[in-house]
Amino acid sequence: MGFTIVARYLIREIGQAWLAVTLVLTAVLFTNRLVRYLGDAASGAIPGDMVMQLMGYKALSYLALAIPGSFFLGIILALGRLYRDSEMAALGACGIGPKELYKALFLLAAPLTMIIAWMALDMGPWAAREGREAEQLAQEAVEIQAIRPGRFIQSSQADGMFYIERFSEDGERMRNVFLQTRQGGEQILLSADEGYVEADPETGDQYLVLLDGRRYDGEPGQGRWREYEYAVHGVRIAEGDPPEVRVRRDGMPTSELWGSDDLGDISELQWRLSMPVMVVTLGLMAIPLSRSSPRDGRYGRLLLAVLVYAVYSNGLTVSQGWLEEGTLPPWLGLWPVHVVAATVALLWLAHQYGVLRRRGGRSGSGGANAHS
Repeated sequence: MGFTIVARYLIREIGQAWLAVTLVLTAVLFTNRLVRYLGDAASGAIPGDMVMQLMGYKALSYLALAIPGSFFLGIILALGRLYRDSEMAALGACGIGPKELYKALFLLAAPLTMIIAWMALDMGPWAAREGREAEQLAQEAVEIQAIRPGRFIQSSQADGMFYIERFSEDGERMRNVFLQTRQGGEQILLSADEGYVEADPETGDQYLVLLDGRRYDGEPGQGRWREYEYAVHGVRIAEGDPPEVRVRRDGMPTSELWGSDDLGDISELQWRLSMPVMVVTLGLMAIPLSRSSPRDGRYGRLLLAVLVYAVYSNGLTVSQGWLEEGTLPPWLGLWPVHVVAATVALLWLAHQYGVLRRRGGRSGSGGANAHS
């Protein structure tokens, strides 16, 4: 299993195409999620300076899902170019057949499969779990970090909104503060000459402390308002203890899924195990699928490859749903999809290289001799 010249050449071609496709797929997934996070930041749901941190966790959790497909498409693109430039014909004339192609593919797929297994079983759940926790903590901290002068800020903790005109020169005090909230079924309007944020040393709660202002209590349209003047007034805008982070199933450690009798946990475990299996199965299918004539062009089989990958991945998704619902038994689970894909790949390869035809021809000739 050494690295021959042909093996190194094939690994380089496939590796370059795979990296290019991985970058494109990751960029697409990254952009879709980035648009959502930017929308949340613009609406004040999360702090703007935490968008890239959350995106980093999402990118790590996406890799285990994106790499099997990008590896499959990278093989199709790389071998498609070799067929288009008649390099595969030249290699075949030198006696290099599917055995050498699969040898080179194995040298690349073996370490990649182990990396994908680690991503799917360990790194991906960790990233999903940390990303969920960071997102919840970001939503909790947005009350403090979203304070910006000259704009109205929606406050979920204060159940209203507040506005500040500007900050002091040292940035510690807020000038001309307005706060609208509700308490006991009444509207409360607060205005102050200045204010600042302070933390309770015992509970850690964050308070907006208002100085030298007025308070108005009442209900719009009723005409009955109570007016107060105050020297100091505090409004809690964030709780000290962070909320309990609800870990979703995709963020559960794999060790907790092993041995679980819950169908959802079993389906999640089998989905994670499917990622490295997909690398092997798709690699097995890629060589017969990529075989084409020079007239087909480099992208002649790309559409078919995308269709094959879509059917494969959707089959896993549907099977995961059936397993979670109890339609499929746990011992069967997602494995029939892999078995069908591997069987199709082997039959396709055998038919393409004439294995089935040769066996059929020998059986037919033997039958003819016996009949004669």
